[in-house]
Amino acid sequence: MTPATPTRPRAAVAVVALALAVDMFLYGSLVPLLPVLPAVAGSSGAAGLLFAAYAVALLVATPVVGRWVDRAGPRGPLLAGLVALAVATALFAVVVDVPGTAGLVALSLARVAQGLAAAASWAAGLALIASTHPPERRGTVMGLALSAVGVGVLLGPAVSGVLADAFGPRAPFVLVAVLAAADAVARIIWVGPTAGAPGSTPLRVVAHGPRAGLMIGLTALGAAAIAFAEPVLPLHLAVLGLGSTAIGLVFGAAALLGGLAAPLAGIMTDRIGAGRMAALGTFVAAAGFVLCGLPVAAGSIAGVLLVGVGAQLVLAPTLVLIGTLAEHIRPPAYGAAYALYNLAYTAGLAVAPLAAGTAAALAGVAATTIAAAVVSAATGIWLLRPRYRSSEERLS
Repeated sequence: MTPATPTRPRAAVAVVALALAVDMFLYGSLVPLLPVLPAVAGSSGAAGLLFAAYAVALLVATPVVGRWVDRAGPRGPLLAGLVALAVATALFAVVVDVPGTAGLVALSLARVAQGLAAAASWAAGLALIASTHPPERRGTVMGLALSAVGVGVLLGPAVSGVLADAFGPRAPFVLVAVLAAADAVARIIWVGPTAGAPGSTPLRVVAHGPRAGLMIGLTALGAAAIAFAEPVLPLHLAVLGLGSTAIGLVFGAAALLGGLAAPLAGIMTDRIGAGRMAALGTFVAAAGFVLCGLPVAAGSIAGVLLVGVGAQLVLAPTLVLIGTLAEHIRPPAYGAAYALYNLAYTAGLAVAPLAAGTAAALAGVAATTIAAAVVSAATGIWLLRPRYRSSEERLS
């Protein structure tokens, strides 16, 4: 039943922050479990498939959710996302120890359900914040809500690894079920109608907005840097002697350092420009990838941390660019703009783990991470080329 009163601004931020934190917690919970999942059995290809399944589902669902938001408002998509979140949590808990093809298929379906839930949380949630706050407040509250993403990414691997070692691989998903119940209560009680006439803006219109290409490219690149490490490096660290707890803490620390770097990167973006900031991030990530493939635990851990920081430096300029895209259309197309952001982010998430898993299975971890370093550094050089810099300055 829809509440009689419209969604209050503070309630919108709280609901979306909780939704994003829960989704990212569930997403990251799988990372430290990869080495002990019977369905994965140490296969980097199988691990890549699990991460790609999430991304493909998110990629397919995001345009649908974006248009649904613009036509009917964010409440319906947010409530529908609860069903997918419940299915994903239940499937993980039931089949986490099922071996072979059956286990891999079931886990992949759970990741698909999680991707559908994430599409609702991101596209509808961020549009809810945008529609309940004036432009002069939107950047601050959007940053506050998105800080919850960092909390989820940070705590997911760290808490999951500790719980799995202490109580077994099902334990993390029991905790997720509790968090999801709190998320459900918040969405049902606090999300009401939003102001403004319904509308529907095609993605192609938003995609032709100011600096859309830069936003799409940087978003996909930053997401790919994160996703490339997730299916391969937990298995590599396990071979080097780390358990689930240690692996979770490594990825949690990478998320923490990235989260701390993001605000500084946002400030620097205003001073040096989006292209230069992103280029710096690609060089940091390239150094991290070189270290990741080393057969020494300390070097590989340092590499994971650097990749986490580099990815956030690449992603820092994108939130500014999203607002510009949404507001160059009247009325502002928040749903479509955030759907476009999700599509770009998800494209990076979809391609990178499959590429990483396949390459690691064929050529080994060291060769795979060196190739990633070369691609990352080459992208940074391209961002710094004079012709590109001149075009960006004209748009600033």
